[in-house]
Amino acid sequence: MPSKCWCYADPKEESLVHLFFTSNAARSVWNYFLRRAGIALEGLSIHQAITKCWTAPVVPRLKPVLQALPACIVWELWKRRNSFKYREAVSVSRVIYQVSSTMQALVQLKKPGLHVPNKWLDLLTMMEQYTPRLKYEKVLWEFPPRGWIKVNTDGACRGNPRRSSIGFCIRDKVGDLIYAKGREISEGTNNESKTVAIVEALKMCKNLNYFQIWLQTDSLLLKNIIEESWKPPWCINDHVEEILRLNEQSIIKVTHIFREGNTLADHLANYALDEGNIECHGFWDMDSKGRRIINEDKMQCPYIRVKVLH
Repeated sequence: MPSKCWCYADPKEESLVHLFFTSNAARSVWNYFLRRAGIALEGLSIHQAITKCWTAPVVPRLKPVLQALPACIVWELWKRRNSFKYREAVSVSRVIYQVSSTMQALVQLKKPGLHVPNKWLDLLTMMEQYTPRLKYEKVLWEFPPRGWIKVNTDGACRGNPRRSSIGFCIRDKVGDLIYAKGREISEGTNNESKTVAIVEALKMCKNLNYFQIWLQTDSLLLKNIIEESWKPPWCINDHVEEILRLNEQSIIKVTHIFREGNTLADHLANYALDEGNIECHGFWDMDSKGRRIINEDKMQCPYIRVKVLH
């Protein structure tokens, strides 16, 4: 015998479609949220209603909100069904309130600095009219002290894990290029490529007899691992051990730099994937874009880092 649904009015066979979409309670909940989002529910199946939520022509910041909506509605309808089963009545208004509260919490999690309204229509209006506050920060490539060389490293990965490459450059106290390299390596993750870049850069410094090294990476993870304040993931443990061995043979200062200040190493890593391997023993061995980056860093042209506050 098929199970009977827990609708008080006109109970029917309990099916997924009836429970989550065609029952009176489900239709009321779906209609409340979709109508206010500009989606007409009439004539739609549950699959079509979910598709409409995912493909609705709304501003980009509203897309993840609408995409999360069907899951929240289905979850609250399921909770309501179980409450009825165990003799605890839950009204449709309560379901609507719970869905609205969940959507409010999701938006608040993504934008903690905002006051997010609970009412669904107010939330949609706020998200449509929302203008993010931006923070602008000047980032400079810094010259190394006298007697030191500066090493910038980076890795690129197209797919994580997929095709990977490394890039690093060595510059002196006035910003002149000593050596640079970009080459494709075996497939791996982003962290693996950034770690291999540091290993190869330190080996090259040793070959060139440089032992006072300012190492800069845009990976805060690797900076803390090299300083031994964080433990490395197992996949890069062997490379990290090699870095620590090389570290013992030189005086190495490791700092984190934003990606905007690590432009030359980033360019070398991407050049290796897009154009092919590159090795430079001086300024004129570099491609035109690389030469421009070197000159801009020497002239202390700032890079502007833009961050959304909330």
